[in-house]
Amino acid sequence: MACVIAGSAVLPELSDACTRAVYLGPDNMIVTGRTMDWKEDPHSNIYFFPRGMARRGAETDNTVRWTSAYGSVVTAGYDIGVCDGMNEKGLVANLLFLAESDYHRSDDNRPVMGLSIWTQYVLDNFATVDEAVEELGKELFSIVFC
Repeated sequence: MACVIAGSAVLPELSDACTRAVYLGPDNMIVTGRTMDWKEDPHSNIYFFPRGMARRGAETDNTVRWTSAYGSVVTAGYDIGVCDGMNEKGLVANLLFLAESDYHRSDDNRPVMGLSIWTQYVLDNFATVDEAVEELGKELFSIVFC
């Protein structure tokens, strides 16, 4: 564990990506940590959102639309993208970013979801990890960088 902590102190200088570390300990103990390896202060703010909010995945007609089933508390970077959060059922979601990621498929006509709201979508719609994995595995929308 000490090596992971020591290594993560050096990584922000070497990487333009977020990182997650998971420690599996005795008695099914799981400890996770994540970095926000950003070159500048994202001016993060914390927001509380009630359930029942109408949402959309992007500023386009071909987007995912939903009404939040769960309230949440989130951290937003630059006041435009939800980075981390927890909903009222205890589900936690974190957005990891890698600049080299490419989500585009040229022949894709599925509704779009902005990367900046994906975390909020997960918190709004799912109570458990199993629910989220099952639904997101269907790939009913495509992710766009916005």
